Amino acid sequence: MGIVDDLKQELQAARSERLWFESNWREYVTYTAPDMEKAFDTPAGITQPSGMAAMRHNAARERSRKLYDGTAVWLLDRLVSGVGALTMPEGFHWHGVGFGDPFAPEPSQADDEYFELVRDHLFRIRYSQKSGFALHNRSRLVSTVKLGTGILFPTENEQSLSDTRAPIYYRYVPLYEMFLVTDAQGNDVGFFRQRKLKAWQAAKEYSDNVSQKVKDDAKDPKRKDNEHTFIHACFMREGGFSDSVDISKSRFESIHFEEESKHICRKGGYFEYPLVVSRWDRDGLSPYGSPPQAKLMGDIKSLQALVRDGLVASSQAVRPAIATHKSERQLDLNPGRVNPGLIDDQGRPLFRPMIDTVNPGAADNEIEKLRESLRVALYGDLWQTLLEGNGRTATEANIRRKEMADMIGPFSTNILAGNENLFEREIGILGRRGAFGPESPLAPPDVVAQNDVTLTSTAPIDQMRDAGHFEAIMGYQEYLGVKSQFDPSVLDLVDADEENELALKSLGLPAKLRRSDEDVEKIRRDRAEKEQQAEQLATAESMARSAKDAAPALTALQEGGGNVLA
Repeated sequence: MGIVDDLKQELQAARSERLWFESNWREYVTYTAPDMEKAFDTPAGITQPSGMAAMRHNAARERSRKLYDGTAVWLLDRLVSGVGALTMPEGFHWHGVGFGDPFAPEPSQADDEYFELVRDHLFRIRYSQKSGFALHNRSRLVSTVKLGTGILFPTENEQSLSDTRAPIYYRYVPLYEMFLVTDAQGNDVGFFRQRKLKAWQAAKEYSDNVSQKVKDDAKDPKRKDNEHTFIHACFMREGGFSDSVDISKSRFESIHFEEESKHICRKGGYFEYPLVVSRWDRDGLSPYGSPPQAKLMGDIKSLQALVRDGLVASSQAVRPAIATHKSERQLDLNPGRVNPGLIDDQGRPLFRPMIDTVNPGAADNEIEKLRESLRVALYGDLWQTLLEGNGRTATEANIRRKEMADMIGPFSTNILAGNENLFEREIGILGRRGAFGPESPLAPPDVVAQNDVTLTSTAPIDQMRDAGHFEAIMGYQEYLGVKSQFDPSVLDLVDADEENELALKSLGLPAKLRRSDEDVEKIRRDRAEKEQQAEQLATAESMARSAKDAAPALTALQEGGGNVLA
């Protein structure tokens, strides 16, 4: 049995494991995420090869027809925007760089400035127009919030090794294409990506290294749009190691093949795990995450049913079913119309509503309760409270931000955890392209080169957590200002330098704006010397002035015959 047969068996096992999640994904899309990918429209399941009907119509419009209440939809949209602004906002350095070893020495001023130099370079690459990071990372975040799992695929720009603006391309991978593989500890160790490519697309992507059938289809104008299924398998290589420079001995092995013909189109590898996987919440060690609405599907379905029934009741109340005296009589309900013969000799109508006990507002209270519970569970009330925060004191605003960080914090940690793979992948690609060589502007100091370097999160959500330290400092300063008026010795309890360091970190002051310890020591020494000189000068002037004032008095005493020593 060949390697492709082995991989197809493993792929089938991954498909079977994912079946448990696919029914949930279809429910999430149906009730809360009508704007997700077309493959979720497949009637018989995500893994079925059909499902192309969604390409003939706008998928979101078709799915929205099944929605009678959009509360969960717009709450999740708002949550996506809010979480994005708190974790990875554009135009903001949402992470830093630091030593990975917790026992590493404290970075010096030069180390901090170098870390900021590397960080700034990474953000320039990501947000250049060619890299595609902003758009594809947004899609990854949407998938994380709405389906529980989001995937970003950073790939090296192998076509132009001299392109310093875009050495890395970032691509979002739809969840329905991915079959993730984890080890016993829940770590990502491999994946299978199943996707359909048109014949001409496959021939272009794999440089004609495809089966003869695909080649023939690609050359035929009538068959070039025929679709074929391709599998990208990535798994840990036996005997591979992370610090290898030979791709054949890299940590991860990669194989692309055609599922039907088993033709291998490309073989290669990755020195780092190539995917950036973020999960909203995780069910144990499952490869896939759970979205925020997972525990609320009962309420969401109940809300849809109640709103639908309310619409039916309203229609029955406005346009009820009518019973008439004779079946052949037609009733004209247009305003001002005359219906002859539809009353009897006593003036009683020969028609009436078949149901006259309809109450369209009977479920309004229950509907509003469900909407309110969704607003609370999906953090809608928190965003709204922050938007309506005009008139609050600074303390109240800080307390509200701290509450927001406590609520969103656990889930933002899961999202940001995937960025460690992103950082490792980027640094690996740049390092292999010589970005950290001796002659490079990014050449590291000796201490940095000898230690492990990793990502340190500095997103707004982290600053909101650290704001508590700064608030504590400010509160204690107010206490000292009052207490020191009666007992100045309390000022000796606080280390001013450590207090300043903590305040600088809490506020996120860039390292380049902070003076080094040597410069601070020199400034303090110069200031002390100037103060000492000024004090000596003042003492000399005082003595001179005293001597000048004492001279006339001494002369007068001498002329009057007084005894100076008496």
